Amino acid sequence: MNEIRKVYAFAREIEQLKTIQRKSDTLDGRYENSAEHSWQAALVAMQFEQFYPEQVDINQVIKMLLVHDLGEIYAGDTWVFDDQAKSDSFDRELESLKKVVSMLDEDNQKRIIDLWTNFERGDNHEAKYARVIDALIALINLYEVSKEDYNPYNLTKSQVTNKKIFIKDDAPAMWELAEEIIEKCVEKGLLRDE
Repeated sequence: MNEIRKVYAFAREIEQLKTIQRKSDTLDGRYENSAEHSWQAALVAMQFEQFYPEQVDINQVIKMLLVHDLGEIYAGDTWVFDDQAKSDSFDRELESLKKVVSMLDEDNQKRIIDLWTNFERGDNHEAKYARVIDALIALINLYEVSKEDYNPYNLTKSQVTNKKIFIKDDAPAMWELAEEIIEKCVEKGLLRDE
């Protein structure tokens, strides 16, 4: 298969990311898909960069955010609060990702897998910043999109805080914003305050 056909096959393959449903709602009353989430994360990362305390290569961050959910195409989205499914999600998503990129040449396969692995492990400031953005936009989505008293999963303030607390170490200013959003979610009835 010539190179342009390989890229075409990859473009066709990643179309499936638009079909992976997340547990986040959208303004029009449906569930967000993983492609929408990745796009929003990449765009938002460009704007929040000024609040991250370390210098980052924003192009690397954007690339990580654009590929960070590709492993969900065959593995599905693993909900952040599903600890049992999270226990093997890295391996399941890595196998899925390998299948997704298999039609690309070896260099491009390696490049995408390296970006994904770096994001998952938080190996450097770019990956840490990308993970902060990934966590922060989920909070923004919860508060901005959900109707008052909407808490179908019976989530608590402490559950959410415990999943997002890593932001405090990596980006203190962004953690202040996250804490504010969490409090607003409690006030809006989206999280239980125990």
